Amino acid sequence: MKKNLLLTILLIFLMVMNGVLLYLVLNKTERKNRPPKVFITQQLGFNDNQLADFRSIDEEHHRKMRALEDNSRDLKELLFSNLDNTNFTTNELDSITNLIGQLSIDKEQEVFNYFKALENICTDKQKIKLKNIVTGALRRNPQRGDPPPPR
Repeated sequence: MKKNLLLTILLIFLMVMNGVLLYLVLNKTERKNRPPKVFITQQLGFNDNQLADFRSIDEEHHRKMRALEDNSRDLKELLFSNLDNTNFTTNELDSITNLIGQLSIDKEQEVFNYFKALENICTDKQKIKLKNIVTGALRRNPQRGDPPPPR
């Protein structure tokens, strides 16, 4: 009788712990799968006018970023298509890699301009929240799920 009670308590405990684990895993996954624009609009609490402005800014930003990514991919394909080309010169290599580097600079500037445009449609309280969001994003590596570094 005592063994059955102990096993029953242990079984209930394990079931509860499995439920908690499932909740934590599913809740974390849902947060990770949320698009950044949904996260930003929810965190900043944009009103209807701000949402319309945000959508316009976001669409333009994505259009520009796609174009930059496409150009970068094309240049990298050109670069690596010359691996077996014995006539490919160091000057050509430098030229293509400089263009790829410039596109990287352009991407970083576009991201900065995107957040600057978002800041321009924010209230003073929202600007503080936006700064915290950007700062937090810069301090961690979301691809690896890294937490922010210690201070």
